[in-house]
Amino acid sequence: MEKKINNREKEKQELSVIMTCLMVICGSCVFIALLRTLLFSMGEEALPWPQPLPDLVTLGIMAACCVLIYRMLHHVRHGQVFVRKNAHLIIWVGVLVEVNGIFQQVCHYFIPTEGVDNQVYMIYILLGVFFLFIGCLFKLAVYIKEEQELTI
Repeated sequence: MEKKINNREKEKQELSVIMTCLMVICGSCVFIALLRTLLFSMGEEALPWPQPLPDLVTLGIMAACCVLIYRMLHHVRHGQVFVRKNAHLIIWVGVLVEVNGIFQQVCHYFIPTEGVDNQVYMIYILLGVFFLFIGCLFKLAVYIKEEQELTI
């Protein structure tokens, strides 16, 4: 019995470390994107407004994803791992990334950008689909966990 409790505590700590790493990575990406956008807009005197718009939208979506990941980390720290709240947060991350990919693709057609390949934006779309898939699997895991708790 005591070994089972120790394993659960160890799993919680490992999950907390993973979530913290994800949050740090997201925060770093937001910082880098903000720095890149600021340096890009300062370097060009006659920069038309629409050109940094896709980067600013990506920056905003990354910031929103950081907040969602922070909320998941908060739930994990309180011992709420397989709960519907976390499943919904994962799905929201997927939706935001998916919307960003679609927005980037549309902007690519209407705002000319030099040196950016059309296929780059497909990564956002595929990543969004991946997060949506993981979110749906997580919802299924929560449902199975709830069913198992009811039968015991």
